[in-house]
Amino acid sequence: MQHSSTIRLLLAVTLFQGLATRGQSPVFGVYFASGNIKYSTARGGVRPVGSHTWLNAGDKLMLLDNISDITLFARDTSYVRLQGKANYTVAQLDKMPRTRIRDTIMIQYFSLFWEDAIHPPTSTPTNAPQSGAALTTPRTPVPTSQTPTPRTPVAAPRNASIVLAPRAGYATSLDSLIFRWNNVSWARKYFLRLRNPDGRLCYDTVIADTEAIIHFPGHMPSGNTYTWALDIVGESGRLQFADSGHIILINEFAVIPHLPSVPTDSIGGLAAILERIEQYEYAGCIKEAEALFFRLTNDFPDDTTLDKLYLVFRRRNYF
Repeated sequence: MQHSSTIRLLLAVTLFQGLATRGQSPVFGVYFASGNIKYSTARGGVRPVGSHTWLNAGDKLMLLDNISDITLFARDTSYVRLQGKANYTVAQLDKMPRTRIRDTIMIQYFSLFWEDAIHPPTSTPTNAPQSGAALTTPRTPVPTSQTPTPRTPVAAPRNASIVLAPRAGYATSLDSLIFRWNNVSWARKYFLRLRNPDGRLCYDTVIADTEAIIHFPGHMPSGNTYTWALDIVGESGRLQFADSGHIILINEFAVIPHLPSVPTDSIGGLAAILERIEQYEYAGCIKEAEALFFRLTNDFPDDTTLDKLYLVFRRRNYF
């Protein structure tokens, strides 16, 4: 009886360890690797190391030549860079001093980088078609027209802000922009107007829909700030104020030459280009930021993290 109990206990411990091993999260992810670098797993077997290789507790990293160079990221977006010939266990790597990433776009990149490790995709690949557009195919810088998503009517006070996009003070170099707002239950129509810095009316429309695409060329020159206002046309036909704000139309040829240089990050790889993209986006130079993203994602077609970051960029700027 005692022998049988011991066997059951050993089987339970073995099963628990197996489940724990399968359920554990990686300790490090590989951002960049060059040279002859391999790793051995706790279960045995030696495998080559490449970008987006995951290292778990119990693994051993082997830098096999003097030109080996590898950058490993932890889940907190700090990183360790190793060079030269050496062997390390993951436990040793975990105790090494790390460099903290401060740049916001790289923090976004590595947050997305870890999503696959913590919540791996179960069916649809990350780079499969999403929202009607496949990121693994050539990207089109111009947003495509899409059928508006039905929205639940808002039973909000009549002075409530309802505009969803663009965000307040949004700057863009694009030739068009989508204004989108929540549907209001008592509204018959919506009245959208835009005025130039002198207060002159540049655009107006009365529509029953909850979005309007405004094309700027011809009547709204770049390099200016334009105020907008959305009013609701109620059952009586009277106008009720809904929301207001302003947008800034950017002339990239005038802005880009005056942007400061981007400091070179010691991490290398994609970082410098992503930092430049972030700078362009903050300055409203969306066309050039899009062009850089377009080239970058096509230069690294297997980087699913980059694809996800690019999709976030497009959602942020094409609404």
